[in-house]
Amino acid sequence: MRPLYSTPSPTVTGSVNDNIRSRLATISINQPGDRVTQEVRNNLIFLFAGGAGQPASPAYSLTLSVASRDLSLLLVQNATNDKSGQPTAGSMRMTGSYTLTRLSDGKVVGSGTRIVTADYDAPRQRYAVLRAQRDANNRAARELAETLNLAVAQDLSKT
Repeated sequence: MRPLYSTPSPTVTGSVNDNIRSRLATISINQPGDRVTQEVRNNLIFLFAGGAGQPASPAYSLTLSVASRDLSLLLVQNATNDKSGQPTAGSMRMTGSYTLTRLSDGKVVGSGTRIVTADYDAPRQRYAVLRAQRDANNRAARELAETLNLAVAQDLSKT
């Protein structure tokens, strides 16, 4: 048993190549098809390589699929008996599915699905609601990337 991101000693595991951080930096991520997937992908690239970008010669390929859904808004009437029917809050649910493949032999090393939710306030102004939804999407993308980073690191530690 050892910490996931530790640098193993050669006497314990046999090689420094087992270092999870260095293996995460060798993962290339497929091109996104939409803005939400691009947000998650950008965050994952930063987390995998520590800000160094995509690897020049990847050892692994990550196929990423992301879906975002705005869940039903909550209607809360305030103390002044406002019955305008305007929603006051909402949630953005983001689902990310991935498949990690080793490029040398085409073997699937890991796959899975993770879900995160980001809540937001919905004030009366239309632009403020759009901005709140966009911010919730960005927050969810960042949290999903962190969750996927951990899942992929766990998959790599098993190989």
